[in-house]
Amino acid sequence: MAHMNDLSTAMSERITNPRYGDGCYRRRIQLEQQPGALSGSLEDDCHGFRVRITHDDKVVTGVEADTLRIPLSSCPGAIEPLQQLIGITLATPTSEIVVRVPPRQNCTHLYDLALLTMAHAGHESRLREYDITVSDMPREAGHSVAEIALNGDKLHRWELEWIHIAEPAELAGRPVLNGFAAWANKTFSGLQQEAAFALSKGVFVALARMYDLSKIDGEPALHDEARLGVCYSYSKGVVEGAVRLPDSVRDFSNTPEQLLKFL
Repeated sequence: MAHMNDLSTAMSERITNPRYGDGCYRRRIQLEQQPGALSGSLEDDCHGFRVRITHDDKVVTGVEADTLRIPLSSCPGAIEPLQQLIGITLATPTSEIVVRVPPRQNCTHLYDLALLTMAHAGHESRLREYDITVSDMPREAGHSVAEIALNGDKLHRWELEWIHIAEPAELAGRPVLNGFAAWANKTFSGLQQEAAFALSKGVFVALARMYDLSKIDGEPALHDEARLGVCYSYSKGVVEGAVRLPDSVRDFSNTPEQLLKFL
């Protein structure tokens, strides 16, 4: 999804969301293990995805996905580049997977879900569920709050001043978008690291709430050439035919119970 740095000034002004500031962004990710398979589901304001990864207990043998709610007509095509995960060992570190399967050739959110799903292999719990919440930035001075919980247990809570952490004090000044990986990989490990990256991605998508994207329903995706190459839908040969789909945005501020029901 686009955020402030991805839209021209004219476009930003045209689709500014007057209701922004009164709610919050929510994303729920569910990861499940079955014999010979791993399943992942993701839903937030802008997306609804499912992925199923089959394996022989060592390597990925198949990848299937459902694009249930998407912003662009081109998004279903992103299932194809995910097939590059076939043959990769389940225990392969994410840092190695992103070299073998380039993220920018994929849908950012479907790709992230697939990697989280793979990483769930071998966990003690059959089912894990992440809940991400990012409050709208205050209209006046103040901080927004970004939180992530795993199966109801909070793992991170960051007070944000725009896109930098203000609290906790030991992380103050650290970026949550560009430059995030450089410090997060050194600061966190295990589930704390996984959750931190998931929360960073949530903060990125939360910025889309600043815009009323229904105002560009049916319009060509390519409004800004600076976005070329950032993901599958904005790759050359794809973006030229992509249009924004109607009725693709939801607001779960007051209805978190609807997440993963794909209504």
